Amino acid sequence: MSMSAAPTLQQLLPWEARFMPWQGGRVHYLDEGPRDAPVLLCLHGFPTWSLLFRHPLSALVNEWRILAVDWPGFGCSDAQPTPLSPRAVTAMLTALLESAGVDRVHLLAHGAGVRLAMDFVARRSDVVGRCCLVSGSVTNAPMLGTTWYEWLLGRQADARLDALFDDLDTLLPGLMRRMGTGHGFSLGAVQMEGYAAVFRNRTSREAALRMLEQTDLAPLAPQPAEAMPAAISEHDALLVYGGLDRTLDIDAATGELASLFPRHRCVHLPGVGHFVPEEAGDLLASLLAVFLRGSDAE
Repeated sequence: MSMSAAPTLQQLLPWEARFMPWQGGRVHYLDEGPRDAPVLLCLHGFPTWSLLFRHPLSALVNEWRILAVDWPGFGCSDAQPTPLSPRAVTAMLTALLESAGVDRVHLLAHGAGVRLAMDFVARRSDVVGRCCLVSGSVTNAPMLGTTWYEWLLGRQADARLDALFDDLDTLLPGLMRRMGTGHGFSLGAVQMEGYAAVFRNRTSREAALRMLEQTDLAPLAPQPAEAMPAAISEHDALLVYGGLDRTLDIDAATGELASLFPRHRCVHLPGVGHFVPEEAGDLLASLLAVFLRGSDAE
């Protein structure tokens, strides 16, 4: 497929697009599965959108109701003029659950979406059940010294962060290599264009840079256990990392999350990089199915 021929939403995700009004714009989300089934809320990171979760969604949708949301400026959601602060994250996701008629969810979050998810769990622990946290950490401390972090810092210092989006045809392959992918992994042309198309609009590029600045490039936060409420420790967590992830020190990231979730299981996937839902979607879906089954009685 020519990179100039943008695929339609239906080509990328064969599910109905839904939209929620939000701050003068619209937030796009998927809402698939039985209405009376337990709910899995999926939160993506950088530089992806709900397209990232199509493999787990396809595998779980018959038994689970799945909500997959695009952060403002990503996917089919309108960009917002201000950063997505922790308070705004909670407000937006709370409004989404109210719009969908949902009062309890389990979480699947990836990458920078893990840090945004933790803000939501900290403020709405009452509506969150189990947490599957993939390729992420609580703060950006586990990123210090990685090639990805040093590369980002260099571009930030030289005011060249926005140059990430200069060549959309090579954006995703280039970023994925820097962030870490499994040997031989590559996206199909339709999926690659589906990710790149997000950034054809300047406001979306600006929203993506704001996400980088408030997650990967944010000032170091306090130690996780000091920053988060004790109620988080009541949640079960599944921590999943690809062994070839270049965005963080996996042991340090695991240590952060383990300090918050005493009841956790950690799985390292050899030969897999940062983008676990893309690179090992079927395996992630199997891990999720077993992990979430323990929540049936909740």
